[in-house]
Amino acid sequence: MIESSRILLRPWQESDAEALYKYASDPIVGNRAGWPPHQSAGESLEIIRTVFNNPTTWAIVLKETGEAIGAMGYMPDCPLNLPAREGEPLVGYWVGKPHWNKGICTEALKLMLKYIRKETTYSSLISSHFIDNPASGRVMEKCGFLPTGETAIDESLYSGGKRTMRVLRLELQQNTMNIRLEQPEDYREVEDLTREAFWNVYAPGCVEHYVLNQYRHNPDFIKELDFVLEEDGKIIGHVMFSKAEIIKEDGTIMPAWTFGPISIHPDYKRKGYGLKLLQYALEKAKAMGIGFICMEGNIDFYKHAGFVVASTLGIHYHAEPKDAEVPYFLAQELIPGYLNGVEGTYHTPKGYYVAFENKEAFEAYEATFPKKEKKQQDGQLVDDCTKNPNE
Repeated sequence: MIESSRILLRPWQESDAEALYKYASDPIVGNRAGWPPHQSAGESLEIIRTVFNNPTTWAIVLKETGEAIGAMGYMPDCPLNLPAREGEPLVGYWVGKPHWNKGICTEALKLMLKYIRKETTYSSLISSHFIDNPASGRVMEKCGFLPTGETAIDESLYSGGKRTMRVLRLELQQNTMNIRLEQPEDYREVEDLTREAFWNVYAPGCVEHYVLNQYRHNPDFIKELDFVLEEDGKIIGHVMFSKAEIIKEDGTIMPAWTFGPISIHPDYKRKGYGLKLLQYALEKAKAMGIGFICMEGNIDFYKHAGFVVASTLGIHYHAEPKDAEVPYFLAQELIPGYLNGVEGTYHTPKGYYVAFENKEAFEAYEATFPKKEKKQQDGQLVDDCTKNPNE
């Protein structure tokens, strides 16, 4: 059995026949996957006893109800008319229509890929989807599969004789680092990662995971720059960006941008992942026309990504005197000359203070996580994680 907080993968049981028939009798579901709709619960039972009766096919079970709502699995050898390598497994999956567009297939495929990486020595996996079912391709690509550029037709599949399939492959034995946009189904996992990354760093406990949780609904949040970093299919890093402002000397407002929290799981720190994630995100920001980034951080790390102390660019920090060189307030022109000699003052966006402004809501949110010990340590900025360090 393989499980996450929402679903589990387990062997099919004969008692699943009614649930299987409920979902597999829908002609739309089978047509998308390439098999005919089930005609009776008896047929579904026979499928469980034969087709599904193997160690690499699992029922996708919703923990909340205990019901089997779909299937996930792989065949050790590819039986379809695909450009498969020798001994390359074929991956397949489906989920009942009422459960579409909820991230369940993506979650289930990630669980199976973790199992394959841990329990097998396969070097790659192959899969495909009918081109009129692009949603299946998006599931694969979210999990690291890449299009091979090849297509295929297989008459052995239900209605497959005239339908073109797009071929994708996942390389398992190469560098498996992957950076992609965060998806709604990642939210809780990313917030847990952020909590682990910041716990007891700047204060006993931390608030960064709550800032992230609340920021996704903030109009300043930039969803196009909300990235997760994966290693071997596991999310180990995350960064988000926000709109900000520079108040110029004449009182007018100039657009600016900031980022953070940027999180790397403690098990993966000091291995270069944070810099790779940040450099990738900054390139994407530059491509969007974002010209200037400022943030609060350690110059010894962020100088490697091109940041300098912001005062050297004429940008001041709101909580310090204007003539102060604030070593933790950093900036970078992504587009050279963007500031063009402008001087002004940066104010941290209001969204970053959400835990300080509503402590009761933060404490209620924090209570949904497993308890961790808060500790006072050297280098912390405050002795209470809900205390604004700028006050």
